[in-house]
Amino acid sequence: MALPQHLTKIVATIGPASSAPEVFRKMVEAGVTVARLNFSHGSYADHAKIIAMIREVSEEMNVPITILQDLQGPKIRVGKLPDAGFELIEGAQITLVPIEHWRDSQQTYANAIAIDYAYVAEEATIGTPILLADGIFELTVTGIEGNVVHCEVIKGGILTSHKGVNFPSLNLRLPSMTDKDQRDLAFGLEQGVDWVSLSFVRQADDVRKLKAMIAEYGKSVSIIAKIEKPQAITNLEEILTVVDGIMVARGDLGVEMPPEQVPMMQKQIIRRCNESGIPVITATQMLESMIQNPRPTRAEASDVANAIMDGTDAVMLSGESAVGDYPVQAVEMMTRIAAEIEKDAKFANYPASRTDEVHAVSEALRAISDVVDLHCIVAFTASGYTAILASKERLKLPIIALSPNINVYHRLNLIWGVKPLLLKEEATSFEMVLQQVESCLLGQKLAAKGDRILIIGGIPMGIQGGTNFLKIHIL
Repeated sequence: MALPQHLTKIVATIGPASSAPEVFRKMVEAGVTVARLNFSHGSYADHAKIIAMIREVSEEMNVPITILQDLQGPKIRVGKLPDAGFELIEGAQITLVPIEHWRDSQQTYANAIAIDYAYVAEEATIGTPILLADGIFELTVTGIEGNVVHCEVIKGGILTSHKGVNFPSLNLRLPSMTDKDQRDLAFGLEQGVDWVSLSFVRQADDVRKLKAMIAEYGKSVSIIAKIEKPQAITNLEEILTVVDGIMVARGDLGVEMPPEQVPMMQKQIIRRCNESGIPVITATQMLESMIQNPRPTRAEASDVANAIMDGTDAVMLSGESAVGDYPVQAVEMMTRIAAEIEKDAKFANYPASRTDEVHAVSEALRAISDVVDLHCIVAFTASGYTAILASKERLKLPIIALSPNINVYHRLNLIWGVKPLLLKEEATSFEMVLQQVESCLLGQKLAAKGDRILIIGGIPMGIQGGTNFLKIHIL
């Protein structure tokens, strides 16, 4: 085993192209640290099989693999359309009808499309823009009649069944979690997922409700808020106070907001996460062309590079690894970009977000590393918090996180620069800490005798948030 060649983490969505053990194993070898399961697709039997496969590969390869369950969320979609699709002709009039009223209305209107949102007529007004199929098609509301909405086609084309519907200017009456999401959550917790991402977050209460649901099941998993709605941007500061991680979900964010605003919004979100010590994933269309091609475009490579330079903890593959023709090559490309950029990138370092002993210790890491040539940082952590704080400093040094908690071991592999190792027993004294450091690093060939390392942790051991010491140690 060797120290990782890059510090930025790689999230890969697992699907038909990557669910075979031999393919997934190659992806892990290429650099995947987090496996994302998209619960917009697949049966419980499919997901259970994939989770079992991931855990088997993790154990076989003796590497932690974080499992991220991505809940579908309350996405509005059009209903069933003819197999050939429905032609939206620019300038033509069409009518949107809630599915609940479809049977009574479809004979009344010549060009009618069903949508699965009951309150469209109550919330829309004349001039409300409506986007279909991730913004490819555009309508504007010209009239409201009872339960239906009449629209003019602004940008047309062939619309097919079950495509998404977005109302960028409206604060829709949608639950933070659908009945399907709640069933999916129960399944994911039973299966032992490490992180859960909540789609279409609008406010901090959405996260609080998810936390309450998880607590009702007696489980403890970390929560990622997906930022893809304008309301989430408005409420970002409050969301950051209750969530464990953030995903910049640029797909829907780029539909709900003007696309030209998304790049700067991405940078601002990453910065706020870095300042707050909260991990952040940059997602959607990062290497999109590699779904069909073995190499990305230059623009895609630059997109990944810029997210890394901005300080993202992780970059994510979606269709590239789930259904693409080159899932392993896409991971390899992410790895190569990360390794190349990290060599020269100057990562920002922000002041401590709190004035306490724990944050004081983490702030000292940079001062020590500026003076002493260190091989790595070793963080003893019961909850993962010590390792996350060390990561926040962005020191370009691997952080070996030693934990006796297998859930923490798996969960930490999302965090920038952190390489988790599982301890067989919890240290009960400082002498035992040094013994475990020597045994783990030398035994797994992560360091050699004579290497200088920096150890951080808490005494007494095993207290969450109890980081209070650091020691320069020569192996």
